[in-house]
Amino acid sequence: MNTLANQQRVLRLEGAYNVRDLGGYETKDGSMTRWGLLYRADNLHALSEGSRQELVKRGITTVIDLRYSSELALQRDVFSDSRDAAYHNVSLVLASQGDYVRGLGEQYIDLLEGAKEPIRRVFELLAGSTENGAALFHCKVGKDRTGIIAALLLELAGVPHATIAEDYALTAGCLAPLMDELRQDRPPAVSPEAYEVHLGSPPENMIVLLNHLMSAYGDAEGYLRSSGIEPEQIQALKQRMLAD
Repeated sequence: MNTLANQQRVLRLEGAYNVRDLGGYETKDGSMTRWGLLYRADNLHALSEGSRQELVKRGITTVIDLRYSSELALQRDVFSDSRDAAYHNVSLVLASQGDYVRGLGEQYIDLLEGAKEPIRRVFELLAGSTENGAALFHCKVGKDRTGIIAALLLELAGVPHATIAEDYALTAGCLAPLMDELRQDRPPAVSPEAYEVHLGSPPENMIVLLNHLMSAYGDAEGYLRSSGIEPEQIQALKQRMLAD
């Protein structure tokens, strides 16, 4: 993966560490995903006002928060009452404490299969938002729930699976300054070893998800259609994602 492009895609912001542009990825047919259209991110609750304005200047008009209610209550998104962007909360729940012993790839498959309705809503919002500006979607650390949505978007655009897995793995470097803080959130019933696996983002996790996607649906478009998204919305989003 192009190191210079990766430096360009990671936004240096105050209060958020894993905000990345999904542009600049080459597709299997030689096209390129569009810069400045779709952003993936970690939590925005601590974003400084200057960094919030930086996102506004980038043309972000839609923010989709993938966290669930208890997370929202503890850490309010800085865009939740903003006039600069339309804020939407679509909750995706990844795991209970009992799931920490399972691989993340398997947990991603569970979410993909068990959350078709909220995922459909996310993609309907994305399909509508990209007509009038850029969109940003995020969860707590920008790795798991956010990673699944990013993977579906990139697969829809025709980005090779190896590249999608590498995009997922970029989270490790972005979150390095936060790892000690994140480790403090370990539930008492979860061992340090199991929690460390949960915090990681090796590309193999994403390959497990993508292999399931292909075997069960053929591709991301097949999955999104099975979720109830109109074919016209899928095609519009796909075309919008690709650079002219």
